[in-house]
Amino acid sequence: MLQPSAAVALAPHDSLRVSVVHHPGTALFCLLLDLLGMSGQGVPSALRAAVRSAVPAGDIGRLETLLRPYGLPECLVPLAGPNVPSGLEQLREQDLAEVSEQALRWTGTTHRAPTAPWSRLIDRPAPYVAAFARVFSAIWSAYTAVWQRAQPLLWRETERIGTAAVTGSLDVVLAALANPCWRVSGDTLYCPPLHTAQARVRQPHRRLVLTPLACGSDTHAISPGGPDGATLAYPAPGLALALAGAPPRPAGDPLTVLLGHARATILRLTVLTPTMAEIATALSCSSGTATYHCAFLESAGLLTRRRRGRQVRLHLTLRGEALLDLPA
Repeated sequence: MLQPSAAVALAPHDSLRVSVVHHPGTALFCLLLDLLGMSGQGVPSALRAAVRSAVPAGDIGRLETLLRPYGLPECLVPLAGPNVPSGLEQLREQDLAEVSEQALRWTGTTHRAPTAPWSRLIDRPAPYVAAFARVFSAIWSAYTAVWQRAQPLLWRETERIGTAAVTGSLDVVLAALANPCWRVSGDTLYCPPLHTAQARVRQPHRRLVLTPLACGSDTHAISPGGPDGATLAYPAPGLALALAGAPPRPAGDPLTVLLGHARATILRLTVLTPTMAEIATALSCSSGTATYHCAFLESAGLLTRRRRGRQVRLHLTLRGEALLDLPA
C-alpha cells in the first residue's frame, strides 16, 4: 500500500519530454542504504557481501547516524553524470562551506532541529565528506563488474521507453513503475510529502528523467524537483537474470519491448475474446498471475473484461487494437 502522498504536476504526455539516463551514482546510494540495513533494496546476497567486505568498517557507523533521520543532500552523493571517478573527485574537492549550507537547508526541510551528528556535519564537514568519498569509492570498486554486465539490460530499457514515447503509450509504462516511493497517474506525479515540499512549482514539469537501476529488485529513488524536472529511478526490468550473470533475452517485436512477454501475449490473444482460464493456460501460469496482468492491461485502457454467464471474457478496446498495429 502506498503511503499518503502529495502531488507534483507533469506536462501532458504528448508534450512531456522524457529521457532515460544510465546513472551508476544512484545505484551506489541504494547500495549504501542496503549496507546500512535501511529499507529493503532487494540487493542479491553476493553483491551485498562484496560491498560489505569492501567498505571501511570505521566509516559505517558515522554514516548511519546521518542517514536514518533525513536521507542525504546531493552534495554528499556522487551523482554527477555517468563517470563515477569524476563524481567522487568532485565530492572530495567541493567547497566545504557550501556543504555546510546545503546540510543546514536539508535538515530544515523536516521542520526539526538538526540531530547531534548533523550538527557536527554542519560545523565540521571535512571528516564527513572524506568518509562519504571513501565509502562510495569502495562500493564502486565492488559494483563495477555488475554495472558493466548490466549495460545490455539498461539499453534495452532505453529502447522500451523510446517505443512507449513514439507510440503514445508512455502512460502504460509509467503506470507499471508504481512503487512505495512514487507513482504516476495521468499527468500527476505522487510522492511522499517530504520530497514534494522541496519541489513545489508554479508550472507543470515539462521534463521527466527515468533512471533504470541495476543493483536490487526493490531499489527506488526520486528527485521530483530541480532544473531538469522530475527524476525517477527504478529497477530495470529483467534485473534478476542480469544480476545472476545471464544475458538479457532478445526483446523481440515492439509490443513485447513495451509490455513484456506475458502482457504482449495476452493482448494478442484478446483478439479471440478468450476466457481468463484460457489466458492462464496459454501463459502456463496461475489464475492469480493471469488476473494480475489482465487487470493492469485493463487499467491502461487496452482491454476490458466482460462476464458472460459463468465466464469472464477479454475484449480489446480501440486503444488496444491500435497498439496491436505497432510495426514489426
